[in-house]
Amino acid sequence: MFTAGMARGPVPTPDVPTPELETLLRHAAEARTGTARAVLVRGPAGIGRTRLLTLARRHLEAGGWAVRHAAAPQDGPARTRAVDTLLPPGPGSPPPATGLRDLCHDRHVHHRALDLLAAGPLALVVDDAQWCDEASLRSAEFILRHAAARPLLLVLAQRTDAPGPGTPVLAEILARGRCTLLEPSPLAAPAIAHLAARIHGRPADERFVRRCAELTGGNPLLLDRMLTALHALGIPPVADAVHRLDAVHQCVRASRVPELLAAGPSRARQVATALAVLGRAAPDLLAALCGLDVRAVEGALTALRRIEAVEPGSPPHMSEGVRAGVLAGLPAPDLRDLRIRAARVLSDAGRPAPEVAEQLAPLDRIDEPWMFAVLRDAAAEAPTRATVRAAGRWLRGEAGRALTDAERGGLHVELARAASRTVVTPAHALWHLRRALALTPDARGQAPVAVQYAMMALGTRRAPEGLRLLEQVLDGLACPAADGAGPADRDLRTTVESALLATAVNDRTALPAARARAAALPVPTGHGPADRRLLAALSAFAALDGGSAARASALARQALRADEPGTAGWGVFCSSAVLALADCVDEALAALDRALSPAQEHPPLWPRRAALAGRSLILHGIGDVAAAARDARAATEITGPAGAPPLAHLALSSVLLSQGEAARAGAVLDGLARTARHLDRSVWERHLFLYTSGEVRRERGDLEGALALWRRCGRSQEEAGIANPVLAPWWLPTATTLGRLGRGAEAAGLVEEALERTRSWGTPRALGLGLVAAASVVGGRDRTELLAEAVETLAASPARLELARAEYKLGRELLALGDARGARGHLRQAIEHATRCGSHALTATARHTLVTAGGRMPQLAAAPVDSLTPSERRIATLAQRGHSNKKIAEALFITPRTVEMHLTNVYRKLDVRGRGDLPHGLGSRARPAVRSTVPHPADGVSATP
Repeated sequence: MFTAGMARGPVPTPDVPTPELETLLRHAAEARTGTARAVLVRGPAGIGRTRLLTLARRHLEAGGWAVRHAAAPQDGPARTRAVDTLLPPGPGSPPPATGLRDLCHDRHVHHRALDLLAAGPLALVVDDAQWCDEASLRSAEFILRHAAARPLLLVLAQRTDAPGPGTPVLAEILARGRCTLLEPSPLAAPAIAHLAARIHGRPADERFVRRCAELTGGNPLLLDRMLTALHALGIPPVADAVHRLDAVHQCVRASRVPELLAAGPSRARQVATALAVLGRAAPDLLAALCGLDVRAVEGALTALRRIEAVEPGSPPHMSEGVRAGVLAGLPAPDLRDLRIRAARVLSDAGRPAPEVAEQLAPLDRIDEPWMFAVLRDAAAEAPTRATVRAAGRWLRGEAGRALTDAERGGLHVELARAASRTVVTPAHALWHLRRALALTPDARGQAPVAVQYAMMALGTRRAPEGLRLLEQVLDGLACPAADGAGPADRDLRTTVESALLATAVNDRTALPAARARAAALPVPTGHGPADRRLLAALSAFAALDGGSAARASALARQALRADEPGTAGWGVFCSSAVLALADCVDEALAALDRALSPAQEHPPLWPRRAALAGRSLILHGIGDVAAAARDARAATEITGPAGAPPLAHLALSSVLLSQGEAARAGAVLDGLARTARHLDRSVWERHLFLYTSGEVRRERGDLEGALALWRRCGRSQEEAGIANPVLAPWWLPTATTLGRLGRGAEAAGLVEEALERTRSWGTPRALGLGLVAAASVVGGRDRTELLAEAVETLAASPARLELARAEYKLGRELLALGDARGARGHLRQAIEHATRCGSHALTATARHTLVTAGGRMPQLAAAPVDSLTPSERRIATLAQRGHSNKKIAEALFITPRTVEMHLTNVYRKLDVRGRGDLPHGLGSRARPAVRSTVPHPADGVSATP
């Protein structure tokens, strides 16, 4: 219904008058002289039309005007016409023809207006005139024409973003020149600054004001709500807050949509609700869900785009914030029915199962068989956390309990596989596998499930439980030598044993027994999953023993040879770690690059993040700090109850240390210590944690605390039987710190044992680090000679950051001996290496020492070639020498697709079109080639391209 009012008494004077208000009052003054005037106030929602009308009414009423006001209905035809609300008919007047133009009725309305005009000036004000019935607007125009010489002011307000039945008539009246158009202007910068200062109680920064204007277009309502929201959040109007405005604006804009929909027609609300449920849908699907025809839906979509409820583009879609706002007003039963209807509509339209499942996943009850079938298909094709959990609810419900144990167990395994491919951390997948194990009575049936459980649990607090399960299953399986044990039994037992060794290699308590078990097993020659897993485990044991880098890397290489692209499994991670320890960095990175390639559309996320973390640690080890930082942050950006793998946090803390952010690195490690309670049982993570924590203590100046942590790391390695010198090399910082404290004699025994282990492992990195440690326990020229030998040895390793540190130590020692000229050369080399590595802390320290030595800061002009990663450099070198992608792939045990990916990156970085444009000397810029068992004449590839 329309609402109307009339007042003549004085009212409080409005605030500061606006230009629009002054214009409107000027027309009123002209009308008061006896010349009727009409004004159309037009603008979008929130621009201030209603406020302008309110202020004008107050001024007019205070000036002695009779003001008649009507607000048009928001939806559908009114029982009472707008003109009859403005000028109610008197007794005996003929009833109007509802919704139709009636000339006789127009005359009666005109007479009523004349009666009011006889008493003084009259203002007729209609808000939201776009919703007015056509007959009322025609009657208002009739009055205006026939009272042209009277003190009459007609004010019509139209919202431009919500067309209604009166919109065409208003356009016609305006086109005939019967009224003046008045469009309220957006707020300018000074007005925005004034509003911000009034809300926040302090002046607003110019950049803050400018961004507010860009986001809101100066719309007063949007500005008021956004500034109020910012004030409530404690965000001041300063320059530093500019980057937070976009998010707040999106929320405010989304919150407005339900209000605008409430002020619009029911058809628009129907389509908006349907689109909020579907998220993105063509008009035909919306029509099927709404029960409207396609033409009506398209008209409603046009209106919804005007109020920014629908995003630009096709098919029509809503932002998540707007969807949530629209659906929040629906009662839960209605929303459930709508989602079920939407699922049926999508299914009938042949939409993919994952799209249909999006409608079923939020339901509190999955109680129909067809629903579970859809969820199951979706979990297999493109699983999400919601679909997997919804399928689990069905399986736990009455319908699921009606299945046999074998059927339920099989479905739990399916859902576990799907859960591992979502953002859900392994906890959810492991729950399903535990249920499957409980439903499987015999060891033969439990074996494959237990293997899945143990491999998924690696790196989590459930890893010890996986180890126990494998031991129980192994005890229940027939011994290979027992009567009746066939090939299938032997293969099954091998599968379980390989998983057990893979689990035990990262469990300190199980490591000794597992080492003895591994020693008794023959090296497998097959290429099945169990064989590859066993080879990876054997390579890890060989690496932990520290006996021969060549043997460990050969086993790791054999484990990787048959792996599939895009499979970031434990075997790839373990084998690449062994290759990195053996200085076969190119092969290690190539294996991880291949595992992380997008071969699977929905790969398991937890192992992928572990592979990213592993690649980060390897990149950091060779001094590519920038690339290591990217991988570490990608690995830690994960939501969920269990967070990211511990190795990801260790990788990030190592990067932060190299970037000179010891405090942040310490915070990452403190958080890891609080959340990863299982860290003490692990082999790789525990020792990296202790080693890195010691480095943080050292950077903070707590040398004794650092020494305590490193010694604890050494004792832990000794207890676990770990003899590899480059796995968390705690002995190196221990020796150098003791030397720095003048306690070189205390470190002598430690250094002697470390040198023996480095010679046994035999890689350039290990030998170079051993020489650095040996230099810390001697003095004078003996120290500089050992450091010079360390520099020469590390130059043949992939450890560029360690080379930079050795160069710095040598330069510092030469300076201490008075050889400033020799010191400057090595310090410049240290600065160059550290800068290219991205080690800000070492760069700053070396530059300070160089200035002390009387040297100038080196001007580093990094060539584009220096931006190549070791893998990219290696592949580009081979490509430049004329080898085909296939030959390069075979030599490096990667896929041709991985070669193509690396070459694409090389072309982009070097700004060349193809391999014919690759520069010569790529290999000479790189570190010297590390030892590899790849057959080669000169470059690792056979002579035939």
